[in-house]
Amino acid sequence: MKRITVIAGHYGSGKSTFAANYAIDMAKKGEAVTVVDMDTVNPYYRTADLGDIFEKNGVKLAAPRYAGTNLDVPILDFDIPGLYAEGRNLVIDLGGDDAGAYPLGKFRQFIGLHKDECDILYVVNFCRFLTHDPEEAEEILREIERACGLSATGIVNNSNLGFETDSEIIGSGRLKAEKISALTGLPIFCHTLPDIPSCEGIDREGYYPLTVYIKNVWN
Repeated sequence: MKRITVIAGHYGSGKSTFAANYAIDMAKKGEAVTVVDMDTVNPYYRTADLGDIFEKNGVKLAAPRYAGTNLDVPILDFDIPGLYAEGRNLVIDLGGDDAGAYPLGKFRQFIGLHKDECDILYVVNFCRFLTHDPEEAEEILREIERACGLSATGIVNNSNLGFETDSEIIGSGRLKAEKISALTGLPIFCHTLPDIPSCEGIDREGYYPLTVYIKNVWN
């Protein structure tokens, strides 16, 4: 695990779910982890909603002052260098698309100084609007990179259709992930597989298992 892991991607790609799973898994392996909720564009699905789960698993949470309230006020009252100085590993959950990546630009110089200790992971879900194919997904990636002034280091293939995910969706997503990896020259960090009933029959070898912590009210 790198000292700083930034999780970016398109709206609804599953960034927060992946960030939560990665942070909790690393904590279970003995790493000291702090999740930084830097989502200033979506008040509904965010890692700040998982404070109790993080606490039970030994993960610290740094979230905006008004996260989890009925006030949609995009204020970031923490700083990455200060959190880094605490000696813990940081998992930074950005907001969606380029709009959500702009706040990271504030810390571009700091992250650049520690680039050998940093991963910037692009989470892509090929079942989502505007990222149905590798070429579209690459456009979103480049917009995110321009917005924050930093380059991605790896790809997380999180292709799924929620609780309707099946083996065909998983297989198709894997093939498209290989193509965007070839297009961008970025390595695939992992392919994910949600821990849901519709995926129980899929061979999990070679996949990163995801617990779905953030669910829609109808689920």
